[in-house]
Amino acid sequence: MRLLDRAPVRALLVAATATVVLTACGGTDSDSSGPSSSSASSSTDGGDSSAPAPTAKPADGDRVEADGFSYAVPEGWKENKNGAGAALSLAIDVTDKDGFADNVNVVSDPTIVNVKGKQLEDALVKVLKNANAQEIEVRDPLTIDGQEAVHTTALFNLNGNEYRVEQYTLAVDGKGYVITFSHNKDLSEADRDAVDQSILASWSWA
Repeated sequence: MRLLDRAPVRALLVAATATVVLTACGGTDSDSSGPSSSSASSSTDGGDSSAPAPTAKPADGDRVEADGFSYAVPEGWKENKNGAGAALSLAIDVTDKDGFADNVNVVSDPTIVNVKGKQLEDALVKVLKNANAQEIEVRDPLTIDGQEAVHTTALFNLNGNEYRVEQYTLAVDGKGYVITFSHNKDLSEADRDAVDQSILASWSWA
């Protein structure tokens, strides 16, 4: 199967853009508080979480295995190893007919490991603003297989093509992860959450 031929180039550009956005978190070192001084009560690296877990039924399509985690995708989604680039994992809805192939990619970022709670939220908002994202919002956190993630959303414009991202940022066992879902900008929040949380409900950290 030549998955690249079936997936719009736009979807692959989305994954690349998300990688660039998230690796910029290291710029927060210049902030006056510094990562090590965070006193936020929420944790993104182990321990009990007060954030809810996904309520959606876990996806029951193909299972994607990556270094440190695995997850299932909905029927019609396929892993794309050739297009992942710097991402640890990339999967795409190859059946999407609305002109934009919804996708999920995961990148690793060591700079977020010691940044938690409100400080991490502020850092992510700053990075998204620097990337010219619009309609940036910090949403309620979510627990992914026992680990609490900061949830942000934003609207991007890539060469005139607008798309919405939902990003979940957390640290697990001393390694930082950002899980980015990219969707057609016209997809409702409820529909985005239904897809995203079905994948996150299936998530397993190694």
